[in-house]
Amino acid sequence: MKKRTEARRLAIRDAAGQAFKELGFEGTSMAHLAQRLGYSKATLYSYFDSKEELFYEVLMASTSSQMDAIFKILEKPLFELRKDLTLLGEKITELLYSEEVMAVRRLLLSEAGRKNELGLKCYEAGPAQFLVVISQSLQCAMNRGLLRQSDPVVAALHWRALLESEWIDHFLFSTSTQDSEAKVRATTARAVEAFLLAYGASSSDKN
Repeated sequence: MKKRTEARRLAIRDAAGQAFKELGFEGTSMAHLAQRLGYSKATLYSYFDSKEELFYEVLMASTSSQMDAIFKILEKPLFELRKDLTLLGEKITELLYSEEVMAVRRLLLSEAGRKNELGLKCYEAGPAQFLVVISQSLQCAMNRGLLRQSDPVVAALHWRALLESEWIDHFLFSTSTQDSEAKVRATTARAVEAFLLAYGASSSDKN
């Protein structure tokens, strides 16, 4: 019985993911999903309390592998600073500007100002966790003399801002052209350079 229940939950999640891609968040209703699956609305609500919760689960499922790859990099100290920051930055940029994450960011922007727990859940599952682990990694690099001593949380925020600096306006104003691996590499390299100029350890810091 448990396997059948889990299979149905996954079927609902997968169908919702396809519907969100085709119709967008606003264009997808629980009634439409029920009709598409051949279930009753009551069945859907027995698995997911709301469309927002279902959207959140779709997001987590679609981005989990990318998030795991980033956390895996952060499990080890940043020994080869430029190389490690470049690899990390490329993974973060790919995640932030993946179709799935851009979709939820657009949703959160459209829902701004409304009482909605979805924003908080997405923040705690993504940006908040990344901020903690990235700031810890930067603190370790500071302790080893690879970066100048500073507030690691602020440094982590500056790092992410640099990664997004060449992307964010195109995202906000929906003027993005087709992105490529070459663009990710180029923008990340420039972000790494700027970050190291701002936070790199000077000769006196290393002595």
